[in-house]
Amino acid sequence: MTAMRRMALLIVLIGALASLIATGVRFRYEHASRSVELTMDQQDFADFATAYGYDQLALLRLMKAQGLTSLAVYEELGNRIDLGDEAYAQTGQQIVDAARTSPLTDPLLAKLAHANSLESGAVYILVYDRPTLDRYVLVLRNQLEPRNVIVLRATLPALLEVRTQIDYFNNLGLGIPQSSIDQAHALGLLVDPRVQNNERLDEAHIDTVFTQMLAGDTIGTVIFFGLRNEVLGFPYNLDGTADAFRQYQPQYHALFGNVEAYDPTQFQKGGDTLGRKIPGLTVRVQAISRLELDKMTLDDVVARYILGVRERNIRVVYLRPFPHLAQVRQRDGTYKTLTAQETNLEMIHRIRDGLAANGFYLGRPSAFPDFGGGWLTALYFLASLGVTAAFLLLLDLYGWSRSWFAWASFGFTIVAFWGAYAVGHDDIARRLWALGGALTFAVAAGTTTARYFREAPAPAGSTSGDALAGLRCLIFAAGVAALGGLFVIGLLAQTTFMLEVQEFFGVKTLLVVPPLALLLLYSFSPLFGNAVDVREAGAAPVRVWQLVAVFVLAAGAVLLLMRSGNQPDVGVSDFETHVRGFLTTLLGARPRFKEFLIGFPALFILPALLPADRRAVGWIIVIAAGVGLSDVIDTFSHIHTALIIGVLRLFNGLVAGTIIGLFAQWLYRRFRGPAPAGEAR
Repeated sequence: MTAMRRMALLIVLIGALASLIATGVRFRYEHASRSVELTMDQQDFADFATAYGYDQLALLRLMKAQGLTSLAVYEELGNRIDLGDEAYAQTGQQIVDAARTSPLTDPLLAKLAHANSLESGAVYILVYDRPTLDRYVLVLRNQLEPRNVIVLRATLPALLEVRTQIDYFNNLGLGIPQSSIDQAHALGLLVDPRVQNNERLDEAHIDTVFTQMLAGDTIGTVIFFGLRNEVLGFPYNLDGTADAFRQYQPQYHALFGNVEAYDPTQFQKGGDTLGRKIPGLTVRVQAISRLELDKMTLDDVVARYILGVRERNIRVVYLRPFPHLAQVRQRDGTYKTLTAQETNLEMIHRIRDGLAANGFYLGRPSAFPDFGGGWLTALYFLASLGVTAAFLLLLDLYGWSRSWFAWASFGFTIVAFWGAYAVGHDDIARRLWALGGALTFAVAAGTTTARYFREAPAPAGSTSGDALAGLRCLIFAAGVAALGGLFVIGLLAQTTFMLEVQEFFGVKTLLVVPPLALLLLYSFSPLFGNAVDVREAGAAPVRVWQLVAVFVLAAGAVLLLMRSGNQPDVGVSDFETHVRGFLTTLLGARPRFKEFLIGFPALFILPALLPADRRAVGWIIVIAAGVGLSDVIDTFSHIHTALIIGVLRLFNGLVAGTIIGLFAQWLYRRFRGPAPAGEAR
């Protein structure tokens, strides 16, 4: 072993140890974050209760008994003023038109109409209680120019003149109604304020919004909404919103709820940016839209929410009333159709029990601390050096290393990492090195199969011998890939990645490049026993089956790219959805199909193949292995997925892949015939 190789191997070990420590820190905070909030959309709940004639307070009390912790309360919009009993709003023109047909009962309005003093385009609001009046004056003067909000009469019923356009007023946020806050507090529920953005608000105005919405005191999670789907302060004053969260957190413990979305059109604008500014005060929120909810079964709804909490670090489950009637199985085997009320109580009860069965409990959501510091930066740096050393080892393995590579590579790593750190963007360097490490270890894991082609060891000649050889091949390759996953985790072990406000980039690259690279290495590298010159290969005639193979490979690569990601271009079929659900229920964490159906069986059967057959199908083996091993690293690149789930998923994949590999070996011996023990070639 050369001095360079010994040095690189030592640095890889040091980097792996640093990554393991960072991974342990991440796991510690994940394990400690077990509190989950169950909140109900107040507007949808009110519509549901009204439609079925249910008493809202009584139904909320029953829901709380089943596990509901919070009520998501919207700020009142201008177009909803007339729906309550606290105020009434009309434009000046509407009032003038009404006065032409019947006398106005309010003396001040009648006087203004008689004197032709009403502004036709202005909005006039009669307010019947003091808290609502105070809220309107505070919020309207905060949202609009103060001079355009005039108190014409301060005694109740008060009269306000708001000089604005009616369409704009209808969509204007008027603060959180005190009656909604009182309703939640009377039941012991937390209040999740829902306010919308106004891009004209600066830091002082944002502070006023917080003062009003936090006045209810018992606050859970702030979840922004609005027609434009923006967080407060977007796009120019997100720092003001972040400062307000920090300022009021000690008193109100309010957290920012970043709503999970996989459709780009549903992303809440500014959500990820705000989450990066206050990661220690941010929690992930999972909601199901009304349109999607209408197409789902109760079982699917419950399973999705529990899966989100278990596997994607969701800490706020945002509920809407389930719109259909459900059936439950009785002890005698018969089925009972539940009422709408019973169905929704059953939904909350099953979510609560499912979370409890997975070690979670209900309450105020637990946020991840914004852990960090110089010691963690040092761990990141050591992990980056480890990735560079692994790349040098891979080059050396193929005979491509040069004496100056090590110094140049380590020097570049040092300059790039600390240069990025100096300008406050070390996350970019870490993500680049995480991608480089993922590609390096994926190719290195596939390279572990080279000896089976170069040395062409004969099959063991027995069922147990072939099984042990296949297991060794699989475990060794998967172990190298898992080591790559460890480096990715270590480099990205940070709260922002756990919240998915920052992500590992290069998922599609990771899934496609290693299989293709391994195919080229298999075809032309002496390490795989091939010494074909590239120029000779280019001059060789192309056969029909080779064209077909290229077409199939290209189609497979395109399909792989289209299927990757949280919102793939090619959706999942109903059959696959049911299979996924079955595997999750059976195994606790669903293994990845690309691992246990493609990559792992290919690795397992490889040592059992006769040398001639091994060479004939070798290109298929290395591609399949590359796909599966890349997917192992991809599993751990999803930092927002709980670490224990990734480990369990890999273990389940290895078990399932081994079972399928054993069956594949049996089929091969069945149709190809047993190999004589000790046959060399």
